[in-house]
Amino acid sequence: METRGATVGWLALAALCAAFPAFASDRAQTDEDRATKPIIVTAPLIEAERRKQLRAFTREIIRPPRKDRPIARFRFPICPKVKGLAPEDARAIEARIRENAQRLGSGANEDPNCTPSVRVAFMAPGAGAAVSWLNEESEQLSHLPIYQRRRVLSEKAPVRAWSKAVLRDQLGQPLRLLENNGRVIGGQDGPILVDQFGASDPIHTSEITGAAILIEREEAAGFTLAQLADYITMRALLDTSPPAPDTPPSAPTILTLFDQGAPPESLTPYDEALLRGVYKAPRNSAARRIIANTAKIAARAEQRRSDAPGQ
Repeated sequence: METRGATVGWLALAALCAAFPAFASDRAQTDEDRATKPIIVTAPLIEAERRKQLRAFTREIIRPPRKDRPIARFRFPICPKVKGLAPEDARAIEARIRENAQRLGSGANEDPNCTPSVRVAFMAPGAGAAVSWLNEESEQLSHLPIYQRRRVLSEKAPVRAWSKAVLRDQLGQPLRLLENNGRVIGGQDGPILVDQFGASDPIHTSEITGAAILIEREEAAGFTLAQLADYITMRALLDTSPPAPDTPPSAPTILTLFDQGAPPESLTPYDEALLRGVYKAPRNSAARRIIANTAKIAARAEQRRSDAPGQ
């Protein structure tokens, strides 16, 4: 190999030339081997197969509602509030979340004095690691069923996120639900109806009334404000979890922001398909229908990009 400040001597050049025939012979042998070995060609997934793959992926990242309840979403325009950052950075993230919600989700309340429905806190190093913030007895999680608390607490990323959701009947009144053992769960203030939630009942809806996202501030260093805002959008507008970090995601998503590797710079086409799939669907749509529609939108968007000139 040639190095800076040195020249190749005649002896080295002669040795290189002498070695070349052997190299050429080895190359010819290699080409011959390749010609005789079978080549395995992997065809791209057809749209039906890709949709199936994306359906499974969507079921992985959407925290599944129990008993075939609808996927929870905000009913009214959101009001985000960010704490723990410099004021100008916090305002920039809030503005981006509002923009995302206007374009893809529930809409956003533009009043700077609105009551926050999406609360984001960047936790100072003194608060410790994420595992020290909450436990099953924490007051912040007291409104969640035990299975949801455990799901929040088991998250691996330096983030803890959860939503408060209310199930409502056809009149918009909150429902209390009976578990199999007859225990009443999910009580809310105001008039209460005790009901068994039917999987095919077309009149029930699930409304997110508030979302909270806690992030280790030190772990957020190095990301752009847009990346952080888009990640928060996906955690707040839907009850989602990041995909498993030990396997490649089936589609690029901003939810991998805190995983190792090169995360997306913003919401991906898949992320936008998921938000649109939930927020543009009728409010009483079954979860399986929304998941299937998300997979269809995302698969077709991928196909259009692959068919575009220059791709």
